[in-house]
Amino acid sequence: MPLINTPKALETLVNRALDAPCVGIDTEFVWERTYYPRLGIVQMGLAENDSHLIDAVTLSDLSPLGTLLSDPHTVKILHDAQQDLWILRRITNAIPHNIFDTRCAAGFVGLSSNLSLGNLLHMCLNIQLPKTETRTNWLRRPLSDNQLEYALDDVRYLPALREHLLTDIHRRDRENWLAEELRQYDIAKLYDDRAPEEQYTRVKGTGRLSRRDMAIVRELATWREKEAQQTDRPRPWIISDDAIVQIARRKPRSIQSLKRLRGIPRSTVNQYANSLLNAVQRGLAIDEKNCPPISPPVRPDPLDDARLDLAMAFLRGQCLSEGIDIAMVASRTEVKAYIASKKNTTDNPLHTGWRHEFLGADLTALLKGKHAIGIDPETRLPRLLQDKA
Repeated sequence: MPLINTPKALETLVNRALDAPCVGIDTEFVWERTYYPRLGIVQMGLAENDSHLIDAVTLSDLSPLGTLLSDPHTVKILHDAQQDLWILRRITNAIPHNIFDTRCAAGFVGLSSNLSLGNLLHMCLNIQLPKTETRTNWLRRPLSDNQLEYALDDVRYLPALREHLLTDIHRRDRENWLAEELRQYDIAKLYDDRAPEEQYTRVKGTGRLSRRDMAIVRELATWREKEAQQTDRPRPWIISDDAIVQIARRKPRSIQSLKRLRGIPRSTVNQYANSLLNAVQRGLAIDEKNCPPISPPVRPDPLDDARLDLAMAFLRGQCLSEGIDIAMVASRTEVKAYIASKKNTTDNPLHTGWRHEFLGADLTALLKGKHAIGIDPETRLPRLLQDKA
């Protein structure tokens, strides 16, 4: 199977895909030594015996893929779609439309929404995929026969898998729920890079820092993000989260102070001392009211904990009974926020759409004492029995 590596061949394949009702898509990339992933190939599967590999290393212009990605008519089938779509959005500058995520669909038919493609294919179609090239270098040419077959396997069965999942979803009358969930992939901001000034919220180990400390963390993380982007290097290669937290706590004012901090390589200090010290000074100069907020410690309330435990048990019981993956519905944090909220808000998924239809209204009634619950004899978890009189 030769790689598609000419503009004409790519255009021909994309035109064929645009005429098809659906097409499987996947990407293979390398992302160990750079800030942005390096795309190696794009796989496209129109059917089991009609699958192709696009050479993203040789082709400098992949914009025709953007035409397909944004086309509202042809369904693009991916597994665990967001990362692949983010990569393709960046390469093609096209906003995805009409996406079918097999991982997402699995969560509506009694399967885990965290299954790998291989496991999902095995469970749904009894197809066993070999996983021999999971750590391969997709940028090196030529690719081996094993690499080519491995890549083709990731898309050749996607149309058949979609049909299988849709049949089960139709049987359960959940087409509207799935359609609502899949519409998230049409939202352009889903693929936007987070602003450098917001990256501080991802720094680990900041739980006991003060607001002033967090102002310094914000300055350091903002600088690190811009430096990583400019040099196309992974964030930890610039400076680690641990080092950022150490600097924010100690607030060094000189190169010698920096060198005395534990866990910061001498090479980092030698290369970035001025940038680090300047970030500290900017953080110290910020007005107190403009420092990032921190959450004060909250004393646990036994009643609130009991209500949350009841809600989570009810959620698990409903999900097991109805064959919906609990991970699709809400996290414990989201359930806790739902219980605490005084009014409906779109910020919480349980207040809107299919999640509210499936669980939200009954959960509200349960917590207000308007429903009775019992123990399901099969799952041994709480389930709704009847309305209270």
